[in-house]
Amino acid sequence: MKNAISLMRVLTKNAEMRVPKKGGKGSMYLALGIIAISCIMIPCCIIVGFVSYIMTEALVMVNAPAAGLQAEIHIMSAFSVVFGMLVIFNILFFSSDREHLMPMPFRSHEILLAKFFYSYMAESVMEFMVLISMFIGFFISYGVHVSYGINIVGMISAFIGVFVIPLVPMAYCAIIGLVLLYCLRGLKNGKIFGRISTITLIAFTVLFLFSFRSMGDITIENYVSSLASGDNAFTNVLDKIFFVVPWLMKAVVEGNILHLLLYLVGNILVIAAMTILGVFTYQQSLYTVGRLGSGKSKLKDNGKHSKQKSVFASYMKKEWLVLTRTRAYNGNCVWINMLWPVLMIGYYLWNMEKPGMQRLRFYFALGTDRAYVLLVIVMIMLAFIASAMNSLASSAFTREGMHLDLVKYIPVPYKTQLLVKGLISILITYPGLFLCVLVVKVVLPLNPIWVLILGVLMLLCLIITTISGLYLDSSHPHSTWDDEYSALRGNLNSFFDMAIIMVISVLVCALGFIAFTYTSIGVIGFVIFEFVVTGVMALILCTKGFKMCIKNMQEL
Repeated sequence: MKNAISLMRVLTKNAEMRVPKKGGKGSMYLALGIIAISCIMIPCCIIVGFVSYIMTEALVMVNAPAAGLQAEIHIMSAFSVVFGMLVIFNILFFSSDREHLMPMPFRSHEILLAKFFYSYMAESVMEFMVLISMFIGFFISYGVHVSYGINIVGMISAFIGVFVIPLVPMAYCAIIGLVLLYCLRGLKNGKIFGRISTITLIAFTVLFLFSFRSMGDITIENYVSSLASGDNAFTNVLDKIFFVVPWLMKAVVEGNILHLLLYLVGNILVIAAMTILGVFTYQQSLYTVGRLGSGKSKLKDNGKHSKQKSVFASYMKKEWLVLTRTRAYNGNCVWINMLWPVLMIGYYLWNMEKPGMQRLRFYFALGTDRAYVLLVIVMIMLAFIASAMNSLASSAFTREGMHLDLVKYIPVPYKTQLLVKGLISILITYPGLFLCVLVVKVVLPLNPIWVLILGVLMLLCLIITTISGLYLDSSHPHSTWDDEYSALRGNLNSFFDMAIIMVISVLVCALGFIAFTYTSIGVIGFVIFEFVVTGVMALILCTKGFKMCIKNMQEL
């Protein structure tokens, strides 16, 4: 165990993005950290705590106070499995350091444990904060309705649960990986491992929707009613999968120390099962990974690649191939842009016959100014958030990794490199945003001119986000990563860029809404105002911001 702890410390130090602490960059990153905490982490925790409070308020009246919190923990655990799957697979099996670690004087299960707990800590920091918020919301509501107050064992159980709840889901991911690699020893291609996360997400989603089969519509009221009655299929199934959670809930609510001990023993048994399985299969799993092909399609020798291309076209092709042929970038940076139009279509299909959607269509058919103003605000917010979430611009230099020096020494001008990195971000992101505009046009009775208005506004927002991301990542790229998932996960520039963009989006929309509400500019004046604000910002960033990015590239 001592060797595993030592190796985990080494892995943690090598994977951290080192942020400047002194000078101008140090001050900038300190300010960005404050903005990120204030605009992302704190609001997220407040919302989660409020939801937990409301659900407990509704369920405590029917003598099921912990049902809401238990369901929230199950949902959190399910998401941990879905989104932790690829992280665990890459860190435990597909990381490039496996060739260096195997010859060292470590047992295979010690390497497994070190990598597991490293990935567990790296992935669970935000989850810890969300869980704290859930328990605070629960205790605020539960404490008011319980005459004897909150017991000390319950508080201790909650505190332990905050840091232990993600353990079982992550261990399940590791066990699934070990079993798959052992059973598929003759596998020649690793594409199946990139699809496991999607398959798991679909399974949990189908199970969640199936739980509403006897209730009619998927509503909060129906969900809370099913929790109160104890016949929610989703929660009941997850009670079996994450079997330790019900013990934790009894320890929290009843203050039963026996159930707390059962909870801890259950977690220990799951980790022990993973370790024992790793003793017999982990080394063989790494050999299996070593035999796997890269899964990348080979270029056909049809003579086309021998044709001379311009420097711009060649560099554009290089960026495109890196993004589309790398599993981590393809899923998290490219295809994620199609999520938004798919969600909009799904939302419309689910609600198209409901009174709320009919009323919304009526307001737009009537030409209500406020409806159009809210539509513009929603689309602007969507453009900002969607373009920041894909991390295309804010990881443009981080993606170079250990080859970051090539930015300075490759025979391609800085201006060309920067232009390509910005243009590839826009070309990949904008089709998804424009599809959202087309979906809105199909759903709502809009004049076709609104397609042009919304399309141009969203493009301006995308340009702002792109230059902002390029500037941040060129200032201090995270280049010392082991695999591409680590490049995205450990890059604080993407997190900071999201915080900045959220502030910008709120300011842009709030200023326009205030101008519309307290003046007589009308919807046309509101649209002109938004065009002027976003246009001026985009122009400044495309001129001054572009030059600042080039200066950062020179100082890399």
